[in-house]
Amino acid sequence: MNPKKIGVFLKQLRNEKGITQEHLAESLGVSGRTVSRWETGTNLPDLSILVQISEYYDVEIKEILNGERKSEYMDNELKETLLKVADYNELERRNAAKAGALSFSIMFLVCAATIIVQMFMNGSFSLIAGETVVLIVGGLIYIFFAVKNGAWNGTIIKSTPKNDLIISLLCVGIFSIVFYLFIRKHIAIPQAIGIAVCFFAILSVLSYVLLRGLSRLSQRKSDERKDRNVL
Repeated sequence: MNPKKIGVFLKQLRNEKGITQEHLAESLGVSGRTVSRWETGTNLPDLSILVQISEYYDVEIKEILNGERKSEYMDNELKETLLKVADYNELERRNAAKAGALSFSIMFLVCAATIIVQMFMNGSFSLIAGETVVLIVGGLIYIFFAVKNGAWNGTIIKSTPKNDLIISLLCVGIFSIVFYLFIRKHIAIPQAIGIAVCFFAILSVLSYVLLRGLSRLSQRKSDERKDRNVL
């Protein structure tokens, strides 16, 4: 298989269709630079994209891989095989996302527990403020990339309204108890209870809304990813 020859053939097919690289890129859901790299032989299309290209140009996948025309119709058996491989790759990606989410969750919980222990031992939040900021920023970065790649839903626990509510109440409840234990040393217990209850109520609502929003956004990204692979 000659990548340069394949690239020349892909460029020939595009010119025959009378479209620009940008137009093709928009139709396939990729960047213009990606199309350019295909046509120069620098990179080759992914399997799922290869199926789309064959359908778009109405050529056989074997023709693309050989870099020249051979027949009129696509080999259905080869097409099905490539689709299965693409599905397998998607399954592997999801499994990797689950493993990554589990590892990150364990690390995050251990770090959070360590910070809480340090806070009680030192009696001052200012001494562990830096660690807390690093932990929060790391969590936000992970969430951003998970949502961007449509891998937030079902990575560990399937995101549903019920599950998101339970997670919100449990997590915020734990932090509310820690918050109460910390502030009761500085103010009266009745006042500390009132503040902790308000803290719990407000953060529970915010946490639930945030989880539902992340779930919907991640689902949208996942659907867009699937649409690009639809024949």
